[in-house]
This record gives sequence, C-alpha cells and structure tokens, in this order.
Amino acid sequence: MKVPCYQCGKPAVLDGLCAKCYDETHPLIEVKTPLTLLSCKRCGSVKIPGGWKKLSDMSTDTGDLWLHQVDILLDSEVKPLVRNVELTVEEEKRLDRVLHITLSALGKSHEDLPPHIEHYPVEIRFSYGTCDTCGMMSGGYYESTLQIRADGRSLTDEEEDDIVRIVTEMTVAQYGSDDKAFVTKISSDKYGMDFQIGSEQLCRSIADVLEAQYLAQRKQNYKLVGQEKGGKDKFRTTILIRLPRFGVGDFVRVLGNPCQVVAMNKSGLTCFDLVQRQQFTMNSKSSKWRTLEYMASKDERREFMVTTRVYGQPTQIMDSKTFEIREIQETLLSKDIETGATVYGLILDDDFFLLPSE
Repeated sequence: MKVPCYQCGKPAVLDGLCAKCYDETHPLIEVKTPLTLLSCKRCGSVKIPGGWKKLSDMSTDTGDLWLHQVDILLDSEVKPLVRNVELTVEEEKRLDRVLHITLSALGKSHEDLPPHIEHYPVEIRFSYGTCDTCGMMSGGYYESTLQIRADGRSLTDEEEDDIVRIVTEMTVAQYGSDDKAFVTKISSDKYGMDFQIGSEQLCRSIADVLEAQYLAQRKQNYKLVGQEKGGKDKFRTTILIRLPRFGVGDFVRVLGNPCQVVAMNKSGLTCFDLVQRQQFTMNSKSSKWRTLEYMASKDERREFMVTTRVYGQPTQIMDSKTFEIREIQETLLSKDIETGATVYGLILDDDFFLLPSE
C-alpha cells in the first residue's frame, strides 16, 4: 500500500506528494505581474535589461506588432524553473495602454511525472519612449560620410539606383547587430552622391562592395571632431569612391582596339573587342589594364536597320537618323538577323564597328 499524500491524502508518488500536489508546489515558471513594456514609438524596439531589443523585419511587417513586443518582454521577464517549457499567450482584454493576457506553460515539474499545463494571468502596461538608435538618428548623428563620384562625368540614373539599393540592403542586414547601422542623410547633385552613415564599420563595408563592383578608386581621410569621455580624440571618417569614367555600355580602347564594356564586377572588366569580335575579361593586375583608355559614351552608339541581306554578298544597313546606307560584311551578322531587323554600331573616324547583340 502506497503512503498517502501528506497534503490531500491521495496515494503519494513523489516526495510524499501525489502528482497534482507536487505540480502545485513545483511551478513550471516564475513571472511577476503587472509588467511594464517600454517600447520605442518610432521603430517598436523593446527596452529590456541591458539595452533595447530590436524587432525583426518579419515583426515590423505584421499588423499585430504588440504580439512580437510581448514575446520579447516575456522572454526577458519569465523565469523557467524546469527545462523544456513551452509558452503560449492568449489575449483576454486589451485597453489603450493595458493588456491582460493568460500565459500558459506546458511542461513537466519532474521527469517522472506526466506533462501538465499551468495558467498565469498577467497584466502588461505599455509605455513609450525613444530607443538609442532612433535618438541618434533624429539628432543627426553620423560617424562617416560616404562620397560617390565618377571620373569626368556625372553618375548615371542606373548607377544611382544601384548604389542606393546596395546601401539600403546592407544597412538593413546590419541593423539587428549594429545599433548605429542607419543612414542619417542622403544628398545628390551634379557631382555625385553623399551618404552620412551612423556606423563607421557599415560605411567601410559598403565602400568595400562598391569599390569591387565598380572597379573604383578609393580614398579616405579623417577629421578631428572632438574628444570622447576618456579624453581620447574622436575622428569622423570620409570615404571617397570614385567610379571610372566608363560604365557598362561605354566604349574604351584596349591594346589599341576599340571595345565595348559588357560588364563590371569584382571579377574584373568584361569587354567586347570590336575588331577581333571576341569577348575578354581583365582586372587591374592584367597587362591589358595599363593600355585601357576611355573612348566614348554609350550614347554614341547608333541604330541601323538591315535593308538588304543576301547570302555571300555584302549586307546593306541604313542609319536610322541620317538614312545613309552602308555595306558591311555579311559574316558579321548572326544567321538569325533578317532584313528589317535593328542592329547597333559605332562610327569612329568614318570606320564602322558593329556592336554585339544585347
């Protein structure tokens, strides 16, 4: 015969207690009520011991923002007393700045006992402030300036759009791990673009990517702006990324031959030789690179219409602007180009160069 539970008299199973009394005297979690949830009124971050906890992108995209904020708060305030406890939250009543929830905990108070559920009524009181990151942003704080320029020309619309995309994606990617990962100001004029960036580390990372992608020149300097609390000098960094004069689609000369730039990326510069009719890739360490020089903008290309094409005979093409007829070798055109098709070419000193198909 089993010893009776010393609290209720039922058969004891553990430490002189029945399963129900043991569970009641050994709760799964410990949580206080009421709890105060301090969140940033701008970004929704939640204040927890040790600092501010940012929300994930997924959290900020949903309408029930408070659910994610409460999860962060409970993760900080709920103390598990046993291992492998599963928590669920159910809303009971919601007012303007007060939320009543039922916090349910599923688990085992002892490994020899079956799992059970415990319910805890919790009151959460909302208050609002400004997190450190948003405070720095609103105050115009920045550690570095990233300047984007182009050699002897203005940035193209495509380049500006691509640069903004890169800056945005890299800032968002580092936002969760770097409190200063934000852009305070973006300015654009005929000379180029300037980004005032809160984090020097982020600025350097963005500069690395742009330097490699555009095969750009890089310069940086430092300006003394004050002293930190310990008396250490505080500097602000300016990084200049200067894009080459040519971009994708422009014309350059390599080893004396006119070429069209097909692609630019960290792997190097890919060009199409308009004389040899072949594509090649080079980088700054290549011997070809030393012969590289700018020739003309991609706007210099001209549109032609194929007017006559007969196998074994020169092909006639007509300039779409001047209506001038030119003859080119029939073998320059691929077999799928027929009469009436549009092709593009470059004229240099009255020499015609057929451009590669786009």
